[in-house]
Amino acid sequence: MRMQDQQDQAPGIRLTAEAYFPTLIFFRDLPNGPELNARLKPAIYALREEHPEGLVRSNVAKAGSWHSPDDLATRPAFAELCREVVGHASIVFGELGYDPDCGPEISNMWANVHPRHGYNRGHTHPNVLWSGVYYVQSPPRAGRIVFIDPRAQALAKQPIYRSGRDLPASLWSEVWYEPIEARLLLFPAWLQHEVEPNLSDLPGSAGDRVSISFNIVQRRRPAGTQVGGA
Repeated sequence: MRMQDQQDQAPGIRLTAEAYFPTLIFFRDLPNGPELNARLKPAIYALREEHPEGLVRSNVAKAGSWHSPDDLATRPAFAELCREVVGHASIVFGELGYDPDCGPEISNMWANVHPRHGYNRGHTHPNVLWSGVYYVQSPPRAGRIVFIDPRAQALAKQPIYRSGRDLPASLWSEVWYEPIEARLLLFPAWLQHEVEPNLSDLPGSAGDRVSISFNIVQRRRPAGTQVGGA
């Protein structure tokens, strides 16, 4: 007998469902984002002029994707964004019940410029706790960030669902976020992610997808440090 037949014959039976091992992604659109981006964008392009070769990590340099030096957290032009990142990470740490004496610290931060066709290969960020991205410029069709179900076993065999049914988020095998300007995303560093190719049709630098990525670790606060939010 098919399960559907059993359900039809016993409509009053309900099973209790409990969800475990959740993967959390946090985001916020910064109210001061437009003003912040107006200052960040020229600082990023000045860095690209200074370091045109950039670094090669998950960015595909052959497609024109540029990765800045990863010391942006030490540069004054990015201090305001660093305060935003640490403030919001502190909120996440608090919501998750982390030790209040161990606060978030940016271990490294870098800028990404993706011209047309630029993208990032799938990857994770090892040896850190949380990672994130902030969007400085994002023209239409600039490429989404895609997160993949981290449970490799769950991807080995996929079920067949009823056609026309909207699956709840708990059953998705991947999720994507549009790169909305002034949006800050925080996600577990071990979560597999990639960036789609930039297919913007805008000419020149107006068509670039510009973002800033970062990694966060947990550091014990000095005695007497006040814990604040964003």
